[in-house]
Amino acid sequence: MTWTEGRISRRPATKRIKKPEEGLPYPVWAAAREKGTWERMSLTNEDPTTKDISNRFRDLAQPHLRPQHNEVARRAEFTYLRLARVVSHQHAHRVYYVIPTAAAPYVLTLPSQQRIWQIAAAALGAVAALTCLLWLLV
Repeated sequence: MTWTEGRISRRPATKRIKKPEEGLPYPVWAAAREKGTWERMSLTNEDPTTKDISNRFRDLAQPHLRPQHNEVARRAEFTYLRLARVVSHQHAHRVYYVIPTAAAPYVLTLPSQQRIWQIAAAALGAVAALTCLLWLLV
C-alpha cells in the first residue's frame, strides 16, 4: 500500500492602489474619510464592471483586473465615495464639497483658489508695508 499526501497552498498577493493620488484638498479628504458613507464593490476578472460606476473609475480599475501570468484567479475589492464639488456664481469665492453620509449630505465650504491667492497677496502686502514702516522708523 502506498499513501501519498500533498498540500498545495497559495498565498494571495495583495496590492493597495489609491486613485487618484491627488486632486482633493486635505480637509475634504479628511471629512470624507471620517463622515462619508463609502460603498464597496468586489469584482473578479470575469465580472463586467457595473453600470453605476463612472467611466473614469472603470478606466482606472480595468487594468488591475486583467489576469497575470500563472494566476489562478483575481478579485479586486474597491471602496469608493461619490462626492460633488459645487461652485456657485453668487459665491464665486467659495467652493462647496457635498459628501454623502448615513444621515444627510455633509457640506464642506472652502475658499476658492482665487480667494486663496487674494488672501496671500493681502498678507504679503501687509508684511511688505510693515517692513517698510519699520525700515523708515529705524
